[in-house]
Amino acid sequence: MTAARASTLLISRVSTTGERLHGEPDFGAWLRLQQAVQRLDSVTVDLQLERRGRVVLADGVLRIRGLLRCERCLGAMPWELRQDIQVGIAEAEATLAALDAQREVVLAPGGTLALQEWLEEEALLALPLLPRCAEWTSGACPVSGVEVPSLDTSPYLLMEKRDHGSSPE
Repeated sequence: MTAARASTLLISRVSTTGERLHGEPDFGAWLRLQQAVQRLDSVTVDLQLERRGRVVLADGVLRIRGLLRCERCLGAMPWELRQDIQVGIAEAEATLAALDAQREVVLAPGGTLALQEWLEEEALLALPLLPRCAEWTSGACPVSGVEVPSLDTSPYLLMEKRDHGSSPE
């Protein structure tokens, strides 16, 4: 078993019969993700690794729990992620394509993968573009309690209705 806290993964050291990468990664080193979220509570990874020649096939899941900022109410909203991972780790894209062209390639220059950087990148790519608590149009946010003005009285909506000749009522 390979520890999820390891900084690197060497392709040549992964077993051809398979091994597991499991546990909590070093998310204290994940500075980009920490800046993108309000709070990071837990991160766990569970991957099955199998080396086939000069390629490592990685299948499993990355789980993250924390708080994101809602882009609607600007309050803190709970966030949980379960990101399925099915990749091939190789020195060159062509090496993986010859083995399994359907997998996403993760490049490992010199046969060494910067493990924490790759796992953080997987988490960053899974973040929602516009995180929002819930769908609602006015009143208090059901998650944060922040009061949001009614869309009917929004200055932008009032201008649009005025420009198109309809009254806001």
